Amino acid sequence: MTVALLALGLLVGATPTPADFLRCPKAAKTCVGITFHVAHKGPKSLVPKPWIAKQLAHANRLFADIGLGFEVAAVKRIDANEAHVVTRLNRDMLGRKRFQKGTIHIFLVTHLANVDAPGVIRGVHWRDRGNVKRRWVILANYARQWVLAHELGHFFGLPHSRYPKSVMNKRPRKLPAAMDRVFVAAERKKMRASLRAQLRYSMVRHRQAPVAKP
Repeated sequence: MTVALLALGLLVGATPTPADFLRCPKAAKTCVGITFHVAHKGPKSLVPKPWIAKQLAHANRLFADIGLGFEVAAVKRIDANEAHVVTRLNRDMLGRKRFQKGTIHIFLVTHLANVDAPGVIRGVHWRDRGNVKRRWVILANYARQWVLAHELGHFFGLPHSRYPKSVMNKRPRKLPAAMDRVFVAAERKKMRASLRAQLRYSMVRHRQAPVAKP
């Protein structure tokens, strides 16, 4: 099935809200918020809630090994025209005026071109070329379920790897199955250090659980 047909199948849906998604897993020692910027055509979301929920759930499963969990802090709209991402400048402009420290910004788009070769890609961790301290994730709505976890691995300091069982390894292989790939011990160690640094400089912030009213 072509990318165009995959995207066409996602053209309807109600606008998601943070309440549509589960909060951080209770076992998470650190809870970080995600701000989703979701492609819309008029009032309709081009990215279905179940697809977002599966991406988020898989990321939470993999990051549980470092005591990190994610929850949706906010959902904002981007226009369908912005969601057709072709150039490096398109990637810069998606987040340049929207970026704020404290949460991880994830842009859910309908087309993400490979800027280094012909074709498309499923996701990218992107640094604004005008200020590399501003960074975000761009995820195409045809991405497989594990792509958000992979791009968050980049967000927390990981390069691509050659560990066979690592989700950061892009090389084609049959085993382990894609859904069974994880972060290996060396990668977990590096991400813990990155998380501590990002908390220290408020790139991300720990979200306290709400206090129950008496």
